[in-house]
Amino acid sequence: MLVYYILSGGHHPFGEDVDCEYNISQGRYSLEHLDDDVVAKDLVEWMINENPNERPTVEQTLTHPFFWTDERRVRYLKILGNEEEAENCRNADEELLNAIAKHAERKSFYEWKSKLPAELVQKLDGKKKPYPENTLGLLRFIRNLHEHYPEDAENINLMASFPDLFGSVFRFAKEREWNSRPSLKKFFSSAPQI
Repeated sequence: MLVYYILSGGHHPFGEDVDCEYNISQGRYSLEHLDDDVVAKDLVEWMINENPNERPTVEQTLTHPFFWTDERRVRYLKILGNEEEAENCRNADEELLNAIAKHAERKSFYEWKSKLPAELVQKLDGKKKPYPENTLGLLRFIRNLHEHYPEDAENINLMASFPDLFGSVFRFAKEREWNSRPSLKKFFSSAPQI
């Protein structure tokens, strides 16, 4: 509740005054004051979980993506871009594409090719069949950009270009339980930073 209070500028997830205790007992809350910050909402929801055994420890809280640097978030996106689903972005399963599209609606990375330098998109598209303009295509593009064109990658600030990409992809990967895969699980451990 304290984290939400700080992030929301003085609001309580369970409401004010008399309503607060009743809402806590009913497990009713609202995170409306966090706007569209899905990563902050994810952290707060985990911390106020009705079941105390399912709440994070301090160590788990501190390794939550809310506290990651932009550099770590980009590394996570690059690893996602190397997962089989993103590698197969040109022939992805329809169900998967529909599921991930729900996380892309009205987001900054919709029609992502038009928001990156045209010459860079052409350079990477020219190597194979063009990347599809969906989220899996963008993840694979990010992976290949950083893997094969590191100098070009340094000139692109992904977090500024697509401010809601990380949160949307993180939530999708969490729902699909991709974050428990060995390639991604290390990002969520209390071991030294990756």
